[in-house]
Amino acid sequence: MAAGADRSCADLKKYILVVCTANVCRSPYVASLLQQRIEAAGLDDRVCVESAGVLAQPGREVDPTIRAMLEARQIPLAEQYTKPVIEDDLRKADLVLVMEEAHRQLLFYRLPGALPKIFLLSELAGRYQEVDDPHGAEPEAYLSMAALVDELLEQGWPQMLRRLGIETLR
Repeated sequence: MAAGADRSCADLKKYILVVCTANVCRSPYVASLLQQRIEAAGLDDRVCVESAGVLAQPGREVDPTIRAMLEARQIPLAEQYTKPVIEDDLRKADLVLVMEEAHRQLLFYRLPGALPKIFLLSELAGRYQEVDDPHGAEPEAYLSMAALVDELLEQGWPQMLRRLGIETLR
């Protein structure tokens, strides 16, 4: 069985894959926030979120600043260690969220048929904006990334559910 679509995601109806470059900052952060939001909406029995990187080295630890930011918000880290994107993950994913246009292009070259389900995170919020990588930068870069991600997830949540074919009670 593929590393990305393991037993925790195999039986669920919907699978979201969040992708960045090394899978140490942005994608683990976004996946953790999405997982929390999915659980709060009572959808965790229907939707699974994982993260990966287009150039990830398997088994690296997530950036300690990202860990600390999530801990400060009392949000569990979705995944402890990095993993690279594999084609099987792209095939199985219902929605692939990328942080940069370059990520979409790299995934397209790996599996052209996956292109219709690959979106910049910002596109779900009706925008076209890349999420900059704060890894190794000053704390302000991490805070800026976090603020943008929070905004994009809040604005893009309804569109994400629509793309997954999930109806919500309102």
